[in-house]
Amino acid sequence: MSNSPSKNRRRKGEGNGSIHWRIITKKGKDYPQAYYHWQENGKKRTKYIPKKLLGDIQEAEAAKRPVVEILQMLGVEVSPSKLLGDKQINPSNAALETSPSNDISPSKMRRNKGEGSGSIHWRTIIKNGRDYQQAYYHYEFWSEGDRLVKSSKYIPKRLLNRVQQMEREKAAVKEILQLLGMMKS
Repeated sequence: MSNSPSKNRRRKGEGNGSIHWRIITKKGKDYPQAYYHWQENGKKRTKYIPKKLLGDIQEAEAAKRPVVEILQMLGVEVSPSKLLGDKQINPSNAALETSPSNDISPSKMRRNKGEGSGSIHWRTIIKNGRDYQQAYYHYEFWSEGDRLVKSSKYIPKRLLNRVQQMEREKAAVKEILQLLGMMKS
């Protein structure tokens, strides 16, 4: 399997970022800690990667997901224009995206309270020595500060565009799970 340089880079306009490891010494013991590095307004920025998120961040970085998506996973809200000057980026997988419209009003950037939280994550699957990207919908439901459900569901290719559209429109998580056959209507 040959790795061409174009497969090892993000597409132009998706930002620059990488994972760096530091050795931290506590009570005489050395521990490796991961940090995410990126550039914002021309300045180098760093964010600690908690162990519980490390696997997801490593998968996203290996899949060369846009830096904005990785920062969102880390809880860092940054404007795409701060990463790239005046260029706008589309944080979804452009290769699988068919609808160029992105007409989300600023008031609909979040789901309504109580509708759950969810996002699309990409995993690299190796089958017969070849790498494939597969989409999964990660979701959580909470009640009065307690997490009731945390899970993920594979998104078949035939439903991917519809799920991406619903996610852009911030549809209720239950509606997306109904589309994926997880919940009865």
